[in-house]
Amino acid sequence: MEKLYNISFGLTFFTQFLFGWAIFFILNYGVTSLDFNVLFSYTLLLISIFFMKKKLQIAINYPNVLFLTFNTLLIFTMLNPILNGDTAQITQNIKSTLHYYYIIFYIFLLYSELLKPKTFIYIIKGLIWILFIFDLYGIYQLFARALGLPFGWLEYSNTSIMSRLEIVGNIQQTTIGFGSFYRVNSIFVEPSVLASFNIFLFIFLVIPWIQHRSSFVKGNKLLILFVSVCLIALFLTYSMTGLASLLGVLLLVFFLEYFESYKFIFKIILIGIVIIIVSNLLMIELFGIDLLKLFFIRVENIFTLGSDEMGGESFTTRLNNTLATISIWAQNPLFGVGLGLLGYQKEFVALFSDTTIFSVLAECGIFNFIIFNALLYSLLFGSIKLYKIVRASNLVPVEEKKLIGIAPYIALFEIIRCSFTANILIYFILWMDLSFVFFVLNYYSHLLRNKTLIIGSKKD
Repeated sequence: MEKLYNISFGLTFFTQFLFGWAIFFILNYGVTSLDFNVLFSYTLLLISIFFMKKKLQIAINYPNVLFLTFNTLLIFTMLNPILNGDTAQITQNIKSTLHYYYIIFYIFLLYSELLKPKTFIYIIKGLIWILFIFDLYGIYQLFARALGLPFGWLEYSNTSIMSRLEIVGNIQQTTIGFGSFYRVNSIFVEPSVLASFNIFLFIFLVIPWIQHRSSFVKGNKLLILFVSVCLIALFLTYSMTGLASLLGVLLLVFFLEYFESYKFIFKIILIGIVIIIVSNLLMIELFGIDLLKLFFIRVENIFTLGSDEMGGESFTTRLNNTLATISIWAQNPLFGVGLGLLGYQKEFVALFSDTTIFSVLAECGIFNFIIFNALLYSLLFGSIKLYKIVRASNLVPVEEKKLIGIAPYIALFEIIRCSFTANILIYFILWMDLSFVFFVLNYYSHLLRNKTLIIGSKKD
């Protein structure tokens, strides 16, 4: 049972990449292979609890308490649609709320005594190779789109990723073109998703080496190759979120790691600069596009609050959506308008908020907004504290130290992503990513001297 449980849990991470291809639809929700793996994992968890008498071990720490509090108070966000909404709003709110609870039950998989650290280690090693292949394909896309080669674009059969737009048939990848340059997507819907996964790839590759001089990838030459491809693909996504997150990760390295790691950081930055300059020169030579100049214009546009926005830029739209979201929250400050209902408000011109935390503010109210942000930061500071305890000791094996060591960087990245982009509260991707941190803090809670709530007991 333990082996099957760990395999099933691990498969959820690898089938997440197939979200664009639905097997069948229930209403407008596209059921994918990820759903099958998740439901199988849920089933195994319930079987282990009720029939095999296995235990749930829930550490009494800030992240777990805040997580449970947030998901309890979320029930009250249904008040506004029930009292003031029409049939369409009530129906949408019920669908969104049920879907949300279906997703966040994923975190309870981490509390099972069956789940082990080695599963996450295998997941990381597998993700490194998969994301490396995705990056190679993304780089190929640049030339395929410009030269009309095969597989320059992908089409998705899962229309639920564009829900409420009444789209029928296949959906093509979306991106912005500048001349013959199109921001690369790899297999993903839009470039920012590829950029986000490359931040994870960078964390998986670089952080363990900085901390332990030992990576999840064997061999320094292979490590340098993977890091180089990661940075090239990240550059070609032309993503401000990717740039801000990379800088945030490097900044945390500077404050968190030992002084002798700074030399390695300098090497990574130097390699990155060389890669970006060479890639940009090739872009100019092949496509006549100076991507560095476009990056500078995008950054300048942010600091001037969109006063000189180029075609295809999204900053002004995101800023206006954020201001509209705050305005909607002000009308329902305590419990919000209800999950999934931003697009039904007349003040809001889009279907969803552009940021996770502001969608929580408007749809779930001020209390849930505070608790959700507290949850994110408790994961960051809790994982930093745990990492400081284990990095200079022999309490855990080196491979598990690597898992503990990357947790603060994953937490930081999710804070950046939830604060500035990506409305991902009701998506598996957020909770799957945070599961690394939740598991580390829960499994090694004894090192933090946390008490543990035990649910269930083994057979005599």
